[in-house]
Amino acid sequence: MPTDIELWIAASPNNTLPGFGDPLVNAAESFSRAHPGFRVNIRKVETHVMSEMVAEAVVQGNPPDIAEVMYSSTRTALDIRTPAGDPFFVPIQRAIDGRAEILGERVVIEDLMPVVRDYWTVGGELVAIPTFVATNLLFANKNMLTAAGIERMPATWQDLAAACVDIAKLPDGPGHGVSWPNYGWVFHQELAGQRALLVNNGNGRSGRATRALVDSPAMLDYARWWKQMLEDGHYLPTEELHYFTAMQAFERQEIAFVVSSSAVGKMMNDMAAEAGFELTAGQLPRPVEDCSPGGTVAGQAIFLAGGLPKEKEDGVLAFLQHQLNPSHAVARIHEPTNPMTSYPITRAAYQRATEDDFVDPFPGYPAALAQITTAERTVASAGPMVGNLNGINHVIARAMEDVLLNGADLTTRFRAANEEAQELLDRYNSAVLGYPPRTPADLRAG
Repeated sequence: MPTDIELWIAASPNNTLPGFGDPLVNAAESFSRAHPGFRVNIRKVETHVMSEMVAEAVVQGNPPDIAEVMYSSTRTALDIRTPAGDPFFVPIQRAIDGRAEILGERVVIEDLMPVVRDYWTVGGELVAIPTFVATNLLFANKNMLTAAGIERMPATWQDLAAACVDIAKLPDGPGHGVSWPNYGWVFHQELAGQRALLVNNGNGRSGRATRALVDSPAMLDYARWWKQMLEDGHYLPTEELHYFTAMQAFERQEIAFVVSSSAVGKMMNDMAAEAGFELTAGQLPRPVEDCSPGGTVAGQAIFLAGGLPKEKEDGVLAFLQHQLNPSHAVARIHEPTNPMTSYPITRAAYQRATEDDFVDPFPGYPAALAQITTAERTVASAGPMVGNLNGINHVIARAMEDVLLNGADLTTRFRAANEEAQELLDRYNSAVLGYPPRTPADLRAG
Protein backbone atom coordinates (compact mmCIF):
# COMPACT_ATOMS: atom_id res chain seq x y z
CA MET A 1 0.00 0.00 0.00
CA PRO A 2 1.30 3.48 -0.82
CA THR A 3 2.09 5.94 1.95
CA ASP A 4 -0.59 8.63 2.04
CA ILE A 5 0.47 12.29 2.09
CA GLU A 6 -2.29 14.58 3.31
CA LEU A 7 -2.06 17.92 1.52
CA TRP A 8 -4.43 20.79 2.22
CA ILE A 9 -4.41 23.37 -0.57
CA ALA A 10 -5.81 26.88 -0.60
CA ALA A 11 -9.10 27.41 -2.42
CA SER A 12 -10.65 30.76 -3.29
CA PRO A 13 -13.42 31.91 -0.90
CA ASN A 14 -16.71 30.26 -1.87
CA ASN A 15 -14.83 28.75 -4.83
CA THR A 16 -15.30 31.99 -6.77
CA LEU A 17 -12.29 31.18 -8.97
CA PRO A 18 -12.75 27.70 -10.47
CA GLY A 19 -9.38 26.24 -11.41
CA PHE A 20 -7.59 28.10 -8.61
CA GLY A 21 -4.95 25.66 -7.35
CA ASP A 22 -4.96 23.43 -10.44
CA PRO A 23 -1.16 23.61 -10.87
CA LEU A 24 -0.71 22.04 -7.44
CA VAL A 25 -3.38 19.41 -8.12
CA ASN A 26 -1.65 18.48 -11.36
CA ALA A 27 1.74 18.31 -9.64
CA ALA A 28 0.29 15.99 -6.97
CA GLU A 29 -1.02 13.64 -9.66
CA SER A 30 2.31 13.75 -11.47
CA PHE A 31 4.22 12.97 -8.28
CA SER A 32 1.98 10.04 -7.41
CA ARG A 33 2.61 8.56 -10.88
CA ALA A 34 6.37 9.07 -10.62
CA HIS A 35 6.52 7.73 -7.03
CA PRO A 36 3.95 4.90 -6.74
CA GLY A 37 5.04 4.32 -3.16
CA PHE A 38 3.26 7.56 -2.23
CA ARG A 39 -0.21 8.93 -2.79
CA VAL A 40 -0.90 12.66 -2.39
CA ASN A 41 -4.44 13.21 -1.12
CA ILE A 42 -5.78 16.72 -1.56
CA ARG A 43 -8.30 18.61 0.53
CA LYS A 44 -9.28 22.11 -0.54
CA VAL A 45 -9.71 24.68 2.23
CA GLU A 46 -10.73 28.30 1.73
CA THR A 47 -7.54 30.31 1.98
CA HIS A 48 -8.73 32.79 4.62
CA VAL A 49 -9.57 30.03 7.13
CA MET A 50 -6.66 27.65 6.45
CA SER A 51 -4.77 28.45 9.67
CA GLU A 52 -7.95 28.15 11.73
CA MET A 53 -8.72 24.76 10.19
CA VAL A 54 -5.18 23.50 10.74
CA ALA A 55 -5.15 24.65 14.37
CA GLU A 56 -8.47 22.92 15.00
CA ALA A 57 -7.21 19.72 13.36
CA VAL A 58 -4.07 19.80 15.50
CA VAL A 59 -6.23 19.82 18.63
CA GLN A 60 -8.41 17.00 17.25
CA GLY A 61 -5.38 14.91 16.29
CA ASN A 62 -6.03 14.74 12.53
CA PRO A 63 -3.94 17.55 10.97
CA PRO A 64 -2.50 17.60 7.43
CA ASP A 65 1.07 16.62 6.65
CA ILE A 66 1.50 19.78 4.59
CA ALA A 67 -0.71 22.84 4.14
CA GLU A 68 -0.72 25.74 1.68
CA VAL A 69 -0.94 29.00 3.62
CA MET A 70 -1.57 32.56 2.44
CA TYR A 71 1.48 34.85 2.58
CA SER A 72 0.00 37.13 5.24
CA SER A 73 -0.37 34.16 7.61
CA THR A 74 3.28 33.09 7.50
CA ARG A 75 4.02 34.22 11.07
CA THR A 76 0.68 32.78 12.16
CA ALA A 77 1.49 29.37 10.67
CA LEU A 78 4.78 29.30 12.54
CA ASP A 79 2.89 30.07 15.77
CA ILE A 80 0.37 27.21 15.57
CA ARG A 81 1.19 24.99 18.56
CA THR A 82 0.66 21.38 19.47
CA PRO A 83 -1.12 20.61 22.76
CA ALA A 84 2.36 20.27 24.31
CA GLY A 85 3.24 23.81 23.25
CA ASP A 86 5.64 22.88 20.44
CA PRO A 87 5.48 24.50 16.98
CA PHE A 88 3.32 22.35 14.70
CA PHE A 89 5.09 23.35 11.50
CA VAL A 90 8.87 23.03 11.10
CA PRO A 91 11.04 25.18 8.80
CA ILE A 92 11.46 23.51 5.43
CA GLN A 93 15.16 24.35 5.18
CA ARG A 94 15.83 22.61 8.49
CA ALA A 95 14.03 19.46 7.35
CA ILE A 96 15.93 19.33 4.04
CA ASP A 97 19.15 19.54 6.06
CA GLY A 98 21.47 20.43 3.20
CA ARG A 99 20.48 17.58 0.89
CA ALA A 100 20.75 18.17 -2.87
CA GLU A 101 18.33 15.37 -3.78
CA ILE A 102 15.48 13.57 -2.03
CA LEU A 103 14.10 10.32 -3.45
CA GLY A 104 15.50 11.27 -6.83
CA GLU A 105 13.93 14.74 -6.84
CA ARG A 106 16.42 17.60 -7.11
CA VAL A 107 16.14 20.04 -4.20
CA VAL A 108 15.05 23.39 -5.61
CA ILE A 109 15.29 25.79 -2.68
CA GLU A 110 18.61 27.19 -3.92
CA ASP A 111 16.92 27.87 -7.28
CA LEU A 112 14.20 30.09 -5.78
CA MET A 113 14.16 33.64 -7.09
CA PRO A 114 15.95 35.73 -4.43
CA VAL A 115 13.11 38.17 -3.65
CA VAL A 116 10.67 35.25 -3.48
CA ARG A 117 12.91 33.38 -1.07
CA ASP A 118 13.30 36.52 1.04
CA TYR A 119 9.60 36.69 1.89
CA TRP A 120 9.44 33.14 3.27
CA THR A 121 12.75 33.45 5.15
CA VAL A 122 12.51 34.12 8.88
CA GLY A 123 15.58 34.40 11.07
CA GLY A 124 17.77 33.47 8.12
CA GLU A 125 15.92 30.20 7.52
CA LEU A 126 13.50 29.29 4.70
CA VAL A 127 10.33 28.26 6.51
CA ALA A 128 8.07 27.18 3.61
CA ILE A 129 8.06 26.39 -0.12
CA PRO A 130 6.23 29.04 -2.16
CA THR A 131 3.62 27.81 -4.64
CA PHE A 132 2.30 31.09 -6.04
CA VAL A 133 3.73 34.64 -6.15
CA ALA A 134 2.26 37.97 -7.25
CA THR A 135 2.87 41.71 -7.07
CA ASN A 136 0.63 44.76 -7.44
CA LEU A 137 0.91 46.53 -10.80
CA LEU A 138 -0.50 49.67 -12.40
CA PHE A 139 -2.77 48.60 -15.27
CA ALA A 140 -3.88 51.10 -17.90
CA ASN A 141 -6.28 51.61 -20.79
CA LYS A 142 -3.77 51.99 -23.61
CA ASN A 143 -6.33 53.60 -25.91
CA MET A 144 -6.93 56.41 -23.42
CA LEU A 145 -3.20 56.89 -22.85
CA THR A 146 -2.61 57.22 -26.59
CA ALA A 147 -5.46 59.69 -26.96
CA ALA A 148 -4.06 61.78 -24.10
CA GLY A 149 -0.53 61.73 -25.52
CA ILE A 150 0.88 59.76 -22.57
CA GLU A 151 3.87 57.92 -23.99
CA ARG A 152 5.08 55.98 -20.96
CA MET A 153 3.54 54.48 -17.87
CA PRO A 154 3.80 56.66 -14.73
CA ALA A 155 6.78 55.72 -12.57
CA THR A 156 6.17 57.99 -9.57
CA TRP A 157 3.27 59.40 -7.57
CA GLN A 158 3.86 62.73 -9.30
CA ASP A 159 3.86 61.08 -12.73
CA LEU A 160 0.53 59.41 -11.98
CA ALA A 161 -1.04 62.69 -10.85
CA ALA A 162 0.21 64.42 -14.01
CA ALA A 163 -1.14 61.61 -16.19
CA CYS A 164 -4.54 61.95 -14.50
CA VAL A 165 -4.52 65.66 -15.37
CA ASP A 166 -3.92 64.76 -19.03
CA ILE A 167 -6.67 62.14 -18.95
CA ALA A 168 -9.11 64.70 -17.53
CA LYS A 169 -8.54 66.91 -20.59
CA LEU A 170 -9.83 64.25 -22.98
CA PRO A 171 -13.13 65.10 -24.69
CA ASP A 172 -15.74 62.70 -23.29
CA GLY A 173 -13.00 61.19 -21.11
CA PRO A 174 -13.55 59.44 -17.77
CA GLY A 175 -14.57 61.35 -14.69
CA HIS A 176 -11.50 60.20 -12.76
CA GLY A 177 -8.03 59.02 -13.62
CA VAL A 178 -7.28 56.12 -11.30
CA SER A 179 -8.47 53.82 -8.54
CA TRP A 180 -6.91 51.24 -6.29
CA PRO A 181 -8.05 49.14 -3.33
CA ASN A 182 -7.85 50.08 0.31
CA TYR A 183 -5.99 46.89 1.20
CA GLY A 184 -3.07 46.02 3.46
CA TRP A 185 -0.79 44.61 0.79
CA VAL A 186 -0.89 47.92 -1.14
CA PHE A 187 0.27 49.74 2.01
CA HIS A 188 3.06 47.19 2.49
CA GLN A 189 4.37 47.80 -1.03
CA GLU A 190 4.16 51.55 -0.70
CA LEU A 191 6.05 51.42 2.60
CA ALA A 192 8.71 49.26 0.96
CA GLY A 193 8.97 51.87 -1.80
CA GLN A 194 9.98 54.34 0.92
CA ARG A 195 12.31 51.82 2.61
CA ALA A 196 10.03 51.94 5.64
CA LEU A 197 8.78 49.24 8.04
CA LEU A 198 5.34 48.29 9.32
CA VAL A 199 6.64 46.77 12.59
CA ASN A 200 9.85 46.83 14.59
CA ASN A 201 12.69 44.30 14.79
CA GLY A 202 13.49 44.46 11.11
CA ASN A 203 9.85 44.12 10.06
CA GLY A 204 9.66 41.11 12.37
CA ARG A 205 12.50 39.32 10.57
CA SER A 206 15.42 39.83 12.94
CA GLY A 207 13.23 39.11 15.95
CA ARG A 208 9.57 38.82 16.83
CA ALA A 209 7.69 42.03 16.07
CA THR A 210 6.54 43.70 19.28
CA ARG A 211 5.74 47.25 18.19
CA ALA A 212 3.43 48.53 15.46
CA LEU A 213 4.56 51.43 13.26
CA VAL A 214 1.23 52.18 11.62
CA ASP A 215 1.56 55.96 12.09
CA SER A 216 5.11 56.24 10.77
CA PRO A 217 6.10 59.27 8.65
CA ALA A 218 6.21 57.06 5.55
CA MET A 219 2.69 55.75 6.18
CA LEU A 220 1.38 59.28 6.72
CA ASP A 221 3.10 60.51 3.55
CA TYR A 222 1.39 57.82 1.49
CA ALA A 223 -2.00 58.44 3.12
CA ARG A 224 -1.59 62.20 2.59
CA TRP A 225 -0.80 61.75 -1.11
CA TRP A 226 -3.77 59.40 -1.51
CA LYS A 227 -6.08 61.95 0.14
CA GLN A 228 -4.74 64.67 -2.16
CA MET A 229 -5.42 62.49 -5.21
CA LEU A 230 -9.03 62.18 -4.04
CA GLU A 231 -9.39 65.90 -3.38
CA ASP A 232 -7.94 66.75 -6.79
CA GLY A 233 -10.56 64.54 -8.44
CA HIS A 234 -8.04 62.01 -9.74
CA TYR A 235 -8.83 59.07 -7.44
CA LEU A 236 -12.18 57.28 -7.78
CA PRO A 237 -13.40 55.78 -4.48
CA THR A 238 -15.28 52.70 -5.67
CA GLU A 239 -17.76 50.73 -3.59
CA GLU A 240 -16.05 49.31 -0.51
CA LEU A 241 -12.72 50.56 -1.94
CA HIS A 242 -12.20 46.97 -3.10
CA TYR A 243 -9.97 45.28 -5.69
CA PHE A 244 -12.88 44.02 -7.76
CA THR A 245 -14.96 47.20 -7.64
CA ALA A 246 -11.91 49.13 -8.86
CA MET A 247 -11.40 46.57 -11.64
CA GLN A 248 -15.05 46.87 -12.62
CA ALA A 249 -14.76 50.66 -12.85
CA PHE A 250 -11.73 50.16 -15.08
CA GLU A 251 -13.69 47.75 -17.27
CA ARG A 252 -16.48 50.33 -17.60
CA GLN A 253 -13.80 52.86 -18.63
CA GLU A 254 -14.66 55.16 -15.73
CA ILE A 255 -10.91 55.43 -15.06
CA ALA A 256 -7.76 55.12 -17.18
CA PHE A 257 -5.56 53.44 -14.55
CA VAL A 258 -6.14 50.84 -11.86
CA VAL A 259 -3.85 49.14 -9.36
CA SER A 260 -4.44 45.41 -9.12
CA SER A 261 -2.57 42.18 -8.61
CA SER A 262 -0.47 40.61 -11.34
CA ALA A 263 -2.25 37.40 -10.36
CA VAL A 264 -5.39 38.57 -12.18
CA GLY A 265 -3.60 39.88 -15.26
CA LYS A 266 -5.28 37.35 -17.56
CA MET A 267 -8.65 38.30 -16.13
CA MET A 268 -7.85 41.99 -16.66
CA ASN A 269 -6.91 41.32 -20.27
CA ASP A 270 -10.16 39.45 -20.89
CA MET A 271 -12.13 42.32 -19.34
CA ALA A 272 -10.36 44.87 -21.54
CA ALA A 273 -10.93 42.84 -24.68
CA GLU A 274 -14.63 42.45 -23.85
CA ALA A 275 -14.90 46.22 -23.28
CA GLY A 276 -13.12 46.98 -26.54
CA PHE A 277 -9.83 48.52 -25.44
CA GLU A 278 -6.19 47.45 -25.24
CA LEU A 279 -4.57 46.70 -21.89
CA THR A 280 -1.09 47.66 -20.81
CA ALA A 281 0.68 47.55 -17.45
CA GLY A 282 3.59 49.15 -15.63
CA GLN A 283 5.27 49.06 -12.28
CA LEU A 284 3.57 50.35 -9.15
CA PRO A 285 4.30 54.10 -8.87
CA ARG A 286 6.53 55.06 -5.96
CA PRO A 287 7.31 58.38 -4.23
CA VAL A 288 10.47 59.09 -6.25
CA GLU A 289 12.03 57.21 -9.11
CA ASP A 290 15.02 55.83 -7.21
CA CYS A 291 12.78 53.98 -4.75
CA SER A 292 12.12 50.29 -5.24
CA PRO A 293 8.52 49.34 -6.06
CA GLY A 294 9.14 45.60 -5.96
CA GLY A 295 8.41 44.67 -2.37
CA THR A 296 6.54 43.13 -0.94
CA VAL A 297 5.42 40.04 -2.83
CA ALA A 298 2.31 38.07 -1.98
CA GLY A 299 1.12 34.56 -2.66
CA GLN A 300 1.03 31.20 -0.94
CA ALA A 301 3.47 28.64 0.38
CA ILE A 302 3.40 25.09 1.71
CA PHE A 303 4.32 24.43 5.34
CA LEU A 304 5.57 21.07 6.67
CA ALA A 305 4.21 19.40 9.80
CA GLY A 306 6.81 18.37 12.33
CA GLY A 307 7.17 14.90 13.80
CA LEU A 308 6.34 12.93 10.65
CA PRO A 309 7.84 9.42 10.29
CA LYS A 310 11.12 9.60 8.39
CA GLU A 311 9.80 7.74 5.33
CA LYS A 312 6.75 9.97 5.06
CA GLU A 313 8.73 13.15 5.65
CA ASP A 314 11.11 12.24 2.83
CA GLY A 315 8.12 11.61 0.56
CA VAL A 316 6.64 14.98 1.49
CA LEU A 317 9.94 16.78 0.92
CA ALA A 318 10.37 15.02 -2.43
CA PHE A 319 6.90 16.14 -3.48
CA LEU A 320 7.64 19.73 -2.52
CA GLN A 321 10.66 19.68 -4.86
CA HIS A 322 8.67 17.93 -7.59
CA GLN A 323 5.90 20.54 -7.62
CA LEU A 324 8.52 23.18 -8.46
CA ASN A 325 10.54 21.27 -11.04
CA PRO A 326 10.96 23.25 -14.30
CA SER A 327 7.78 21.98 -15.98
CA HIS A 328 5.56 22.60 -12.95
CA ALA A 329 7.24 25.91 -12.16
CA VAL A 330 6.49 27.18 -15.67
CA ALA A 331 2.92 25.84 -15.42
CA ARG A 332 2.32 28.30 -12.55
CA ILE A 333 2.52 31.04 -15.19
CA HIS A 334 0.51 29.41 -17.96
CA GLU A 335 -1.71 26.64 -16.54
CA PRO A 336 -4.65 26.62 -19.02
CA THR A 337 -7.38 25.95 -16.44
CA ASN A 338 -5.96 28.26 -13.77
CA PRO A 339 -7.38 31.81 -13.86
CA MET A 340 -4.41 33.14 -11.90
CA THR A 341 -0.91 34.02 -13.12
CA SER A 342 2.13 33.54 -10.91
CA TYR A 343 5.43 35.33 -11.05
CA PRO A 344 8.23 32.81 -11.78
CA ILE A 345 9.11 31.20 -8.47
CA THR A 346 12.38 29.60 -9.58
CA ARG A 347 15.27 30.78 -11.72
CA ALA A 348 14.44 28.04 -14.22
CA ALA A 349 10.91 29.40 -14.64
CA TYR A 350 12.21 32.96 -14.88
CA GLN A 351 14.66 31.98 -17.59
CA ARG A 352 11.83 30.42 -19.60
CA ALA A 353 9.57 33.45 -19.04
CA THR A 354 12.20 35.81 -20.46
CA GLU A 355 13.04 33.83 -23.60
CA ASP A 356 12.13 35.36 -26.96
CA ASP A 357 9.54 32.73 -27.86
CA PHE A 358 7.72 32.90 -24.52
CA VAL A 359 4.12 34.09 -24.88
CA ASP A 360 3.26 36.52 -22.09
CA PRO A 361 0.09 35.56 -20.16
CA PHE A 362 -1.10 39.18 -20.35
CA PRO A 363 0.17 42.48 -21.81
CA GLY A 364 2.62 44.05 -19.39
CA TYR A 365 3.71 40.79 -17.76
CA PRO A 366 7.36 41.83 -18.24
CA ALA A 367 6.61 44.76 -15.93
CA ALA A 368 5.75 42.28 -13.19
CA LEU A 369 8.99 40.41 -13.86
CA ALA A 370 11.03 43.61 -13.72
CA GLN A 371 9.28 44.95 -10.65
CA ILE A 372 10.10 41.93 -8.53
CA THR A 373 13.50 41.16 -10.04
CA THR A 374 14.83 44.68 -9.56
CA ALA A 375 13.44 45.16 -6.04
CA GLU A 376 15.85 46.10 -3.32
CA ARG A 377 16.56 43.16 -1.04
CA THR A 378 15.97 44.69 2.37
CA VAL A 379 13.79 43.89 5.36
CA ALA A 380 11.42 46.57 4.06
CA SER A 381 11.03 44.98 0.64
CA ALA A 382 10.83 41.48 2.15
CA GLY A 383 7.61 42.57 3.82
CA PRO A 384 6.24 42.49 7.38
CA MET A 385 6.45 39.22 9.31
CA VAL A 386 4.02 39.76 12.15
CA GLY A 387 1.26 37.95 13.96
CA ASN A 388 -2.36 38.83 13.12
CA LEU A 389 -1.28 40.77 10.04
CA ASN A 390 -4.84 40.43 8.78
CA GLY A 391 -6.17 42.28 11.83
CA ILE A 392 -3.53 44.99 11.52
CA ASN A 393 -4.33 45.39 7.82
CA HIS A 394 -8.01 45.91 8.66
CA VAL A 395 -7.07 48.56 11.23
CA ILE A 396 -5.08 50.46 8.58
CA ALA A 397 -7.87 50.14 6.00
CA ARG A 398 -10.51 51.47 8.41
CA ALA A 399 -8.29 54.44 9.24
CA MET A 400 -7.76 55.23 5.55
CA GLU A 401 -11.48 54.95 4.86
CA ASP A 402 -12.24 57.40 7.65
CA VAL A 403 -9.70 59.85 6.24
CA LEU A 404 -10.96 59.54 2.68
CA LEU A 405 -14.71 59.35 3.18
CA ASN A 406 -15.55 60.54 6.69
CA GLY A 407 -13.41 63.66 7.10
CA ALA A 408 -11.16 62.26 9.84
CA ASP A 409 -7.95 64.13 10.61
CA LEU A 410 -5.19 62.06 9.05
CA THR A 411 -2.56 62.25 11.78
CA THR A 412 -5.01 61.79 14.64
CA ARG A 413 -6.78 58.89 12.95
CA PHE A 414 -3.60 56.99 12.16
CA ARG A 415 -2.30 57.56 15.68
CA ALA A 416 -5.45 55.90 16.97
CA ALA A 417 -5.01 53.13 14.41
CA ASN A 418 -1.50 52.49 15.68
CA GLU A 419 -2.80 52.11 19.23
CA GLU A 420 -5.42 49.65 18.01
CA ALA A 421 -2.84 47.70 16.01
CA GLN A 422 -0.58 47.58 19.06
CA GLU A 423 -3.37 46.11 21.16
CA LEU A 424 -3.92 43.38 18.54
CA LEU A 425 -0.21 42.61 18.42
CA ASP A 426 0.13 42.51 22.20
CA ARG A 427 -2.81 40.13 22.49
CA TYR A 428 -1.38 37.89 19.79
CA ASN A 429 2.11 37.82 21.30
CA SER A 430 0.80 37.09 24.79
CA ALA A 431 -0.27 33.65 23.58
CA VAL A 432 2.96 32.57 21.90
CA LEU A 433 5.28 34.20 24.44
CA GLY A 434 3.50 32.74 27.46
CA TYR A 435 4.42 29.48 29.16
CA PRO A 436 3.57 27.07 27.82
CA PRO A 437 3.17 28.77 24.42
CA ARG A 438 -0.25 28.36 22.91
CA THR A 439 -1.82 28.97 19.52
CA PRO A 440 -3.10 32.56 19.26
CA ALA A 441 -6.82 33.14 18.84
CA ASP A 442 -6.40 35.50 15.85
CA LEU A 443 -5.64 33.18 12.92
CA ARG A 444 -7.74 34.43 10.00
CA ALA A 445 -6.06 35.52 6.77
CA GLY A 446 -7.30 38.06 4.25
